[in-house]
Amino acid sequence: MRRILLAFSFLAIFTFSAQSQGIVKLDPLSLAFGSIRAGYETFTSEKASVYGGLSFVNRGILGIDYTGFGLFGQYRFYLSNTETPKGIFAGPHAGVNFIGFDDAFNDRFNYTLVRIGGIIGYQGLIGDNFTWEIGIGPTFGIISGDFDDDDDLYGTGVVPVSTLALGYRIN
Repeated sequence: MRRILLAFSFLAIFTFSAQSQGIVKLDPLSLAFGSIRAGYETFTSEKASVYGGLSFVNRGILGIDYTGFGLFGQYRFYLSNTETPKGIFAGPHAGVNFIGFDDAFNDRFNYTLVRIGGIIGYQGLIGDNFTWEIGIGPTFGIISGDFDDDDDLYGTGVVPVSTLALGYRIN
């Protein structure tokens, strides 16, 4: 069911992007780690945009198989005196991830991670339509799910958020 929901969500992003001006983006580094992260950025003014997207993960690490999906959003303020979509950006970031994993004993665990914070980065142009971006920032993560209270889970407290993406500008 999650895969069907994710497939429809990706289809919705690309359908929306074909109908308006903006940038369709993909994180190529995520593919190397068994996940995919894609999004769409649309400009609300000359110096501001809304960027939202989806992620899907399906990988195994040390005998533990992870699967899940997530949603994220950012409101970006472009700080450079250049024509957007190029330049330094900063703004709030929010995301939610729904992750399930099977441990070495075939026990199934599910958890939800909610993150709220900020991001700063730079977006550049390659030619007229291709973009690249890199960014990082702090977020505060709140995690809930099927685990013991004494488990030390990555994601609780202050955790980093990052972006590395290649995009194609649709005019």
